[in-house]
Amino acid sequence: MGEFCFTTDLIVKYTLEPLVYEGVAEGKPQQEWRLKSAAELLQLKICDMAMGSGAFLVQTCRYLAERLVEAWENAEKANPGKVVVAPEGTLSKSVPQECVIPKEADERLLNAFREGADIPDGMGKALPDFDKLCPFHWELEFPEVFIDSSLSLVTNSAGSQKSKSSKSKSSNSPSPIPHSQKGFDSLVGNPPFMGGKKITGSLGTEYRDFIVKWLANDKKGNADFCAYFFLKAKDLLNENGGFGLIATNTISQGDTREVGLDQLIENCTIYRAVSSRTWPGIASLEVAYVWLRKGNWNGDFILDEKPVDGITAFLTNPGKASGNPYQLAANQNKSFQGSVVLGMGFVLTPEEAQALIEKDAKNQDVLFPYLNGQDLNTNPDQSPNRWVINFFDWPLDAEHDDPKNPKGRPYASDYPDCLAIVEKKVKPERDKLGLKSDSSAKGYAKYWWLYARRGLELYSAIANMERVLVIPETTKFYNFSFIPSNIVFSHATRVLTFVNVQDFSLLNSTLHIIWADLYSSTLETRLKYITSDCFETFPFPTSTANLEEIGEKYYTHRQNIMLTRQEGLTKTYNRFHNPDETNPDIEELRTLHIEMDNAVAAAYGWEDIELDHDFHETKQGIRFTICENARREILDRLLQLNHQRYAEEVAEGLHDKGKKKAKGGGKKKVQEEVNNDVKQIEMF
Repeated sequence: MGEFCFTTDLIVKYTLEPLVYEGVAEGKPQQEWRLKSAAELLQLKICDMAMGSGAFLVQTCRYLAERLVEAWENAEKANPGKVVVAPEGTLSKSVPQECVIPKEADERLLNAFREGADIPDGMGKALPDFDKLCPFHWELEFPEVFIDSSLSLVTNSAGSQKSKSSKSKSSNSPSPIPHSQKGFDSLVGNPPFMGGKKITGSLGTEYRDFIVKWLANDKKGNADFCAYFFLKAKDLLNENGGFGLIATNTISQGDTREVGLDQLIENCTIYRAVSSRTWPGIASLEVAYVWLRKGNWNGDFILDEKPVDGITAFLTNPGKASGNPYQLAANQNKSFQGSVVLGMGFVLTPEEAQALIEKDAKNQDVLFPYLNGQDLNTNPDQSPNRWVINFFDWPLDAEHDDPKNPKGRPYASDYPDCLAIVEKKVKPERDKLGLKSDSSAKGYAKYWWLYARRGLELYSAIANMERVLVIPETTKFYNFSFIPSNIVFSHATRVLTFVNVQDFSLLNSTLHIIWADLYSSTLETRLKYITSDCFETFPFPTSTANLEEIGEKYYTHRQNIMLTRQEGLTKTYNRFHNPDETNPDIEELRTLHIEMDNAVAAAYGWEDIELDHDFHETKQGIRFTICENARREILDRLLQLNHQRYAEEVAEGLHDKGKKKAKGGGKKKVQEEVNNDVKQIEMF
């Protein structure tokens, strides 16, 4: 609890400092900051939009109370010998515990909302059923924050209308709220976290569609729930307001970043952030702290407690190149997710699979080793621990074949031993899914003998390959491995259609690892390899011929270490990154990694970069890797190269309408970014 109190202190302090002191946002030295007057402090409007225990507002009151007393003391010192009358006012605004109007709320507010009070054009059609929900409407709940206090929101009769009209004209009528001051001065708090794929299941499709349209400006993606709170928080601020919020550390990663911070920084400034920190009491949860200002900011930028030149949506120090990377046509159809089996009844032990083959040799047509991420990372030989039944995309039988375009044999029913297992163990669970209204779930129930996602494109792409490069989707360390192609890969793996050690050298090099680390995502404290974000965007060198020899040496030595020690990839790289590990085989692996990184840098023509391999502090802890200056320089050059390659592909018509759309924007935008990158890099 003490650590959480410390967290609330930090959030409140750095959120309110620019509001209570003149000079913070202006970039003046701290000794020149000037505390605002007590009257100005008492006009501040602070909100916790997702209040739970109230800890953030309690700390806000403490902080403002201390500043208020200090302001009164300053007033007394400025008027020695005089009686200074303290201004009247309330120190804080009360905020509801949840962002919904309680059912016992004033019915007039609900009626006004039903009638479309202050609802943007067209939004009414997207609103939920008001007979079932009591919506929260900020303007009606906090008129003193958003609406001129001289206006009447709800009228009961023409008489009251006239009466209030006459009152508004009296000399005692309060002054209207200037447009620039409408909204909160700041928001603090800890919005809820929820993975993007869980929002629809928990809150419904209509709700998800609503927040995507009206909060995210139709920006789609599997963004965490907290991103939408960030967007709403910005809308609730006045023109010079700011917020300090806690989020899951994925706020700066993948779809959550694209929906949230990418849009926010278009007209706001992140002036302070902690990119990732373990949540007190929950070791597996990593969070980020973000402080943002809506108005101008000429003050200091602090990232992870260190001064920086600025802060990007990735919660990183900006480099020479700017913008997001684009998906490249050259990398399309080369990376795949494994099969989504959806039913443990498909999965067998090796003994069960062997017994079925011994019973009928024909069964081996539909029985395969089944590789998952744990097998890749923990087994010394990286072999699968289990087998799986796979009926590909076959019809159940002739009766269930497509009458218009029949596939014919083989049918799943041609393998009665295996089909009986699936019917007994998988079909009952799939039948339950069929009771849901979701069309996908109904499809899974209808085709109960088939995988939910069969990976037909994957297995077609690798059909003539003896081996492929595979990486676990979720892992402690990014590492690729060669795996035979004649197996079933689980959904927890990512399969790349490469067979050469040159490609292994490139993808397992630090140059690709730092790219993946920046542009991919995390799950709790583990890394996630999202191919659409970190492989499809990665610009390959024009030639990798120089990488074959080092790739073969590195891969062979690594496999020998694992087999000799009988340890998997994770344990091997725990040793690799441990400064106290000095065994010759691990030292040799580090030496080979340095050689491999240098060869990859040479393939790009970047021999001028001093990589300076050593044990360096990173977001994941101590790692044997390149130095920070080299990391930033390489990321800058890779991003510039990505923009250049994408511009070339656009010019060739590879991203024209009708072809797969790449992330990032249109032709005009990418050309502007390429030009800006060239200008910025030429300056250094």
